[in-house]
Amino acid sequence: MNSSTFTQSAEYSRLHSSSVDAVDWHLWGTYLPDRQWGTVRECYVEDGNAWKAFPHDHARSRVYRWGEDGLFGWTDRNCHLCFAPAFWNGKDPILKERLFGLANHEGNHGEDVKEAYYHILNTPTYSYAKALYVYPISEYPYKQLIAENAKLTRNDHEFEIEQTGVLSNNNVFHCTIEYAKDYFDDTFIRISVRNLSADPAYIAVLPTLWIRNSWKWGYPGISKRNITVNSDGSLFVPELLGPGVQRFSQDKFPAHYFYCDQPNQWLFTDNETNCELLFATADGEKYTKDAFHRYLVNGEKQAVNPALEGTKAAMICENTISAGDTWVINCRLSSKSHANPFSDSSMILARREEEAQDFYASYQRIKNFKSSEDLSLFAAASSGLLWSCKYYELNLYRWLKGDPGQLAPPNSRWQSDYRNWKYLHAHDIFVMPDAWEYPYFCKWDLMFHAVAFADLDPAFAKNQSGILRTSRYVSPQAQVPAYEWAFSDVDPPLASWATWRIFTIDRNHTGIPDYRFLEESIKTLLLEYGWWSNRNARTDSDLFDGGFLGLDNISPFDRRYPLSDGSRIEQADGTAWMGLLTIYMLKIVVALKQRAINVLHNSSAEYSGEMVQRLVISFMHSVSSLNSKEERGYLNWDCQDGFYYDLLRRPDGTAEYIRVRSLTGIIPLLAVQSFGSSDLEVDKNLNMDNAILSYVQVHGIDDYSLSIAHLGCYSTGRYLFAMVSPYRLRRVCRWLFDESEFLSDYGIRSLSKFHESNPFSMTVSGITASLQYSPADSPVAMFGGNSNWRGPVWMPINYLLIEALREYHRVLGDDFLIEYPTFSGCNLHLGHIANDLEARLISLFQSDEDKKAPFIKPNSYLDNLTNAENLYNFHEYFNGDDGTGVGASHQTGWTAMVRRMLLHRWGFSGD
Repeated sequence: MNSSTFTQSAEYSRLHSSSVDAVDWHLWGTYLPDRQWGTVRECYVEDGNAWKAFPHDHARSRVYRWGEDGLFGWTDRNCHLCFAPAFWNGKDPILKERLFGLANHEGNHGEDVKEAYYHILNTPTYSYAKALYVYPISEYPYKQLIAENAKLTRNDHEFEIEQTGVLSNNNVFHCTIEYAKDYFDDTFIRISVRNLSADPAYIAVLPTLWIRNSWKWGYPGISKRNITVNSDGSLFVPELLGPGVQRFSQDKFPAHYFYCDQPNQWLFTDNETNCELLFATADGEKYTKDAFHRYLVNGEKQAVNPALEGTKAAMICENTISAGDTWVINCRLSSKSHANPFSDSSMILARREEEAQDFYASYQRIKNFKSSEDLSLFAAASSGLLWSCKYYELNLYRWLKGDPGQLAPPNSRWQSDYRNWKYLHAHDIFVMPDAWEYPYFCKWDLMFHAVAFADLDPAFAKNQSGILRTSRYVSPQAQVPAYEWAFSDVDPPLASWATWRIFTIDRNHTGIPDYRFLEESIKTLLLEYGWWSNRNARTDSDLFDGGFLGLDNISPFDRRYPLSDGSRIEQADGTAWMGLLTIYMLKIVVALKQRAINVLHNSSAEYSGEMVQRLVISFMHSVSSLNSKEERGYLNWDCQDGFYYDLLRRPDGTAEYIRVRSLTGIIPLLAVQSFGSSDLEVDKNLNMDNAILSYVQVHGIDDYSLSIAHLGCYSTGRYLFAMVSPYRLRRVCRWLFDESEFLSDYGIRSLSKFHESNPFSMTVSGITASLQYSPADSPVAMFGGNSNWRGPVWMPINYLLIEALREYHRVLGDDFLIEYPTFSGCNLHLGHIANDLEARLISLFQSDEDKKAPFIKPNSYLDNLTNAENLYNFHEYFNGDDGTGVGASHQTGWTAMVRRMLLHRWGFSGD
């Protein structure tokens, strides 16, 4: 995509300048987390109940140890200095400084944010960012939301903020927050409040600036520094010393100036805990984090510091806005002082917004493709992805041991699984799955995020794809951490897929193949591959044991543990994921060997035939393990149904299929790639035809050779490497494309609809486990929290399936036809089927003449909003029957894969 139309955009120039000219456009961004309370890293109690240890009610009064949070905030990449607006409508019991939601134990489907807010625009260098917060004019219903949800069971729908009535009849403020950089360290901020109601309404807006508390924890060299007022009325933030980018060092953060165009006075306090309020103890801190809440809401005028200094400052700007009117507040945060700070603010804000829109429009102009709805969706998905990039810090050794300035943590931490991760040290920006509901890194989610980012900011995408395999994260055994609540959970190994996809997307985007990225990635991928290679030792069937594998409630049993009688679940997807890891590593190694031979004219031993052969043989063994018969007659392929099932293996060696048609049986289709004749010229080990023939000559025709007989060259001239043969692919597709099973109007369901009227049950040792299709929220809390895995359409697996179908089509060609939908009498080749599945997924966000886009829930705020064309929620999942959003409501991360589908529609490719 090396087009002058794209490269001439102002935003692309900033990206280029950031990487080539060392102008640090990424220093500041919308990195301030949406939620820090209720996280494991802030939990310091014996029972480890993070939600109760640091609840929302403590957040305004209690200092965080590992980060900060705020409402659509702005901070530097190390979270030294933070800005966020706060609001008060004159009626609420608390100052609105952060988004409110239910803790895990309060929601009938787990944690759940209860706000209406939307990410409208953002750019890769954060040169411009825009978001909308919908703030009720009536009192925010905190108690009602908690009380009503407490009455509900998992079989009930959640009680949402819309049902309280506070958003009805447009009785709301639209609070728009915009950031526009004049330069990388100079940012204009505009807060616009529009009264949508029919009557005048009061609101207070508090532009708030504060320093993260890094001085409280007892480490030498870090001292408290105060924000003060300059003679011109601006704020001055002195040079700071804070937690450094190295493990035990500090780094300097330059002085900054902050301006606000309102004529009000600044208020000051300290970013310190109100111990007297929360713990009935005194620690000598007179001015605390909650001072502005106490001053404004409670009328405690003595709560703020009359000396006009502190580590937290805000200006209380009050106004009664007439119906339909908009009130604008301008601020500026800069590393330099300005005599006329707002002389060009309107021009810069307007220019940066225009440049942001032009940046996304340039994608369509390259291909001369015009669709305003597609472009709006593309920009929103891209922007939400960027708004999801948040600061994350955790030094696990310090978390286990405790800080010298604080009480020691409970000793039970050293008996927990966290002790195995004591070397983990995070201080990075991550694309979080959902910045409120899942405000931490998640390994396999992150791989989708990185691929979605690949053309948007290739350097950052490459960083995200490999960061968890670096020495600061990986365990001594080479395991990659999963996520904060359970670092040792086993997630699907998607890193090699993400690496290869980022490489190919970036190559097509820039015209330059980044082989150095592949070289650096393969080193750590080999370590992860070694760890995964040891996960097939638990059984004698050579199947790989996955455990969690991210599939939550999709099984009637918790697949992480043996059953009560000692039986084990042999998973159909564990070996398939291992095959996927292997096949994409093979693609990487072959590409590097091609470069060594054809470009460098050097047959480097590092990419020798031995490495290729090792990966080829490993893949062959995985294919055979999943597809062969054994003496006892059971492996994951069921010849009768033509589907892959999990297997219940009893202690006496007998086995039984767990006949649940779910994504578990679809995962094997995903492990597919192909090679061309030029690849075989590089390494003869890729010639599977010769390999199988040699095997047959030595061993004869047996089940092993039959199970891998589909590997090899087809009439298209391409060599197929696939876990599933074309014959078995056809049989699985019979279920996959049946509209009464997996195929919905909006993609592939995670569980067959067959199980709606035909629930599955199995009794083991007197205990009956059951499973039934549920298109939206799961009625079973097997994994606790927000687990929604009994029917919804999940974007990332659909994306992988679409990629797999296209790869099969490259090898099998146009003559390999599948009935689609099943029983329709219409036969299509796999490329056409992949395109239709893609269109179904995109349609989740598209409106038609009669109704709004399917993702919008009936009676939700968007459903009742007259003009909602540019407002989207990128939900965690989507209802398998009607397409409405399910789960985390702003999980832009993996659902942002829709932007890659749009790029394919526009003619871009990542292959």
